[in-house]
Amino acid sequence: MKISQSLPKPENWQDFENLCKKLWGEIWSCAEIKKNGRSGQNQAGIDVYGIPKGEISYFGIQCKGKDEYTNKQLLEKEINEEIEKAKKFEPSLKKMYFATTAVKDVVAETVIRKKNIEHLKQGIFEVHLYSWEDIVDLIFENKTTYDYYLNSQTFKKSQSVNVTFKNGETEMTVNPKFLQKIRVARTKYEQMEQQAKELMPDWIEKMVDKHWITPEIFSTSFSNSPKQTEFNRSFFEGTILVTNNGSDPLEHWKLTLSLPEDINEISYKNCEKKGSYIISGLKNVHFDTFINSESNIITIEPRKKILVGDDSFESDSLFYKPNPKKSSIKIPWKLVSKDFKEKGFLTLHIEPKIESERIKVDDNSPLLLDENKRITIEDFFETVVESE
Repeated sequence: MKISQSLPKPENWQDFENLCKKLWGEIWSCAEIKKNGRSGQNQAGIDVYGIPKGEISYFGIQCKGKDEYTNKQLLEKEINEEIEKAKKFEPSLKKMYFATTAVKDVVAETVIRKKNIEHLKQGIFEVHLYSWEDIVDLIFENKTTYDYYLNSQTFKKSQSVNVTFKNGETEMTVNPKFLQKIRVARTKYEQMEQQAKELMPDWIEKMVDKHWITPEIFSTSFSNSPKQTEFNRSFFEGTILVTNNGSDPLEHWKLTLSLPEDINEISYKNCEKKGSYIISGLKNVHFDTFINSESNIITIEPRKKILVGDDSFESDSLFYKPNPKKSSIKIPWKLVSKDFKEKGFLTLHIEPKIESERIKVDDNSPLLLDENKRITIEDFFETVVESE
């Protein structure tokens, strides 16, 4: 099961340093990875060090607790100061990593890249930067660290949330259906019909000519007509599931999803009742999930204001209609509560199925002259007969 690519940050710099030691110990396959000295000692710019498997030189990590603790970014002056200190680490490093809880920052990344090229030309240690989003990706890629972090006491004291689709995944591949209508000149259409008839097996042709199957056979009175529902198969379901995977409750929480332009319609349903089941005067009432079709925004604000640890909340049914083309789209979401906020993405892989239908028009129809009118793509409707 895939879950949201977001995790709460450690509560303090000591826990962050422990996390870095655990994570890079797994990445490097280095059981001997260690913290450098103790707090207050001159650590030569390195908090954690080890020799990765297959290497013969030390790699070092400078752990920087930022954002949650100091509300600051990693600055160029600070980067240069720590690099100068790391030049005194003995024996000399092969690589130096900055690991920070600060969010990704293009300024800091640019400084690190330039410094790395400078060092490569000088023949000294490489310099790399891992911001919190990068570290989260690494945690998800390394199971031992992932299990350790999720089960740690520090993590359990934090508030954390998973936002997924109804099936518990943050990525989903869908196959909405569309109908491609192709206008064909009457003469050409009839020629195609004749060619198809010539290729038709004799027994089928006789059946059609003698009306062995006719519409009258299936005609019934209104009172005996079957119950039918018409579904718009151009929509697919994307109901949202919110899970509190922390130990503390989420109070007065609200989730907002911003759908990109690739999604051109949102609905609570994808069907209309037909025949004897026509419903009038009543509409579905939605208490927790609200759709703003003009801005393509979905807001989930539950009546039950508290979501306790390990509990889940499922939104009202949601159906989306995408553009009829193959694409991968990201849906950004943001959750806010009384004393916690988080954001992330859901990913949809759109792989539409398009069926074709030829429509006969007059030979001189203007529709044949305009390609946009000659071929159109429309919603695909399917009528389902309900069994008694």
